[in-house]
Amino acid sequence: MNRYQTLLKLPLLLLGMLAAAVAAQAQTRVVVATESWAQLMYLDSANLPRGVIADFIGRMNQVQDKFRFELTIYPRLRLDRVFLDKEADVYPVRTPLWVDPALGLLPSKTIFSSGDIYFAKKINPFGGDKVFDDLKARSIAGVRGYHYGLFNNNADEAYLRKHFRAYLLGSNESVLRFVLGGHADVGIIPEVIMTKYRQDPLLREQLIVGRFDSRVDFSNLVRRDGPISVAEMNVVIDLLVKSGDVAKLKLKLGISP
Repeated sequence: MNRYQTLLKLPLLLLGMLAAAVAAQAQTRVVVATESWAQLMYLDSANLPRGVIADFIGRMNQVQDKFRFELTIYPRLRLDRVFLDKEADVYPVRTPLWVDPALGLLPSKTIFSSGDIYFAKKINPFGGDKVFDDLKARSIAGVRGYHYGLFNNNADEAYLRKHFRAYLLGSNESVLRFVLGGHADVGIIPEVIMTKYRQDPLLREQLIVGRFDSRVDFSNLVRRDGPISVAEMNVVIDLLVKSGDVAKLKLKLGISP
């Protein structure tokens, strides 16, 4: 290509860049906020969100061009305040049953169904899976602020310590380590996170898994009166279903039928 041809192409290139910039500015910004979620959602060494759920949110940007979803990870105990202060608009891949109604978050259509399951050390004083026979008599480890069926969906720490032998920790990873360390008889952890842990042969040999504590529908929770409506989020989810991204997500998460 000679210099003259290159000069002729420059205006077209500049027009293309300008059009792309205008399109980006025309997109509606939507802040997606969540907490770290084991290997499914975490910050890497550069402080950037990574993991299966982060990838799924990235695909939300790629299947449409009306909205620009910007993902931020917050500490779990700060997350409620972010939504109350209207600094965030979408809580991804969650159930409204596990969030405070005061946050004003509305569910989209279901992405998949799953829930929390009980687990314990394979070698325990009760005899293998008999550890799950009388859960209310066992010491139980869970994540602080989460709502569990065994605890009557009550996350209040004073209530839990009064009525149960409950240990409340800062993350699902901490729950796993706490139970493996012999500090609690049983732990409660999301099925999708346990699936990831059980891919490690060493961990799989140490753990046994019981029944579900609860099974719920997961969706993208949309802030009432935010920049994206439930109906608009449902369109995005339909596109993710059509593109095969929802099926791929369920496969990666090891969601049981």
